[in-house]
Amino acid sequence: MMSLNSPTINTSESQSENTFLKQVANSFGKACDSYLPAARLQQQVALTALGMLSVNRKDKLLDLGCGPGWIHPELNNRCNEFCAVDLSAGMLKKAQSLHLATNYVQADAAALPLKTAQFDAVFSSLMLQWCPRPDAVFAEAARVLAPGGQLIITTLVQGTLIELQGAFATLDQKPHTQLFLPEAELMKAAANVPQVSWHFKQRNYSLFYPDVQSLARELKALGANQVAGRSATGLTGKGYWQKLAAAYEKHRTALGLPASYQVLFITGTKNAS
Repeated sequence: MMSLNSPTINTSESQSENTFLKQVANSFGKACDSYLPAARLQQQVALTALGMLSVNRKDKLLDLGCGPGWIHPELNNRCNEFCAVDLSAGMLKKAQSLHLATNYVQADAAALPLKTAQFDAVFSSLMLQWCPRPDAVFAEAARVLAPGGQLIITTLVQGTLIELQGAFATLDQKPHTQLFLPEAELMKAAANVPQVSWHFKQRNYSLFYPDVQSLARELKALGANQVAGRSATGLTGKGYWQKLAAAYEKHRTALGLPASYQVLFITGTKNAS
């Protein structure tokens, strides 16, 4: 992740960001068909966030990072119309097959090709953690939001997959999982957008697996393993996986091996003037 403190990006940083965003788009595009059956956490979190959305059938909504669009039938019942945006062409095509959104736009959340103040609500669930510049995403979400509009964002933060990270750390020092920002850094980034009154609440979710291979398969089905860089580390040896499984085993409970996910719920209202 790049520093949130720098207001501009130099050429090398820009190239690095572009490379990362292409990797994100390609990874999730490849997972567009396998994503939904594996998206247990994503569905739990999005439905909780949806419950925070004020229902108004006259509203126009933006789904920022729509993925395969599985939640679009729910959104369709809560607003007059909505626009779906995703970085991945594959995910956007999957969502478009439902024919529920008014518009489908492939775009970077940090640079939206959308008019200012055109939405009554912005909804984004578990997308922000894949954005190199969350401050820019906050600014863009606020820009396209009409005065008095509602913003609901969820994201993964530091402490996510801590058991898996610890197991990998016993074997080598390579980055096998995405490094998630701490809540404090996201709060600082949001503070750069003063026209929104922000609120933050962190919740812990735990999923359980029979073995570490099942967790790895789920991450792969979601597309998250490619983004985290695991595909480049050559983790194909049987011995390596046996050592990883042994290191993870100390966390086993009666429900299986736990994987912790720290989810930050970010809500806000744009000032009326």
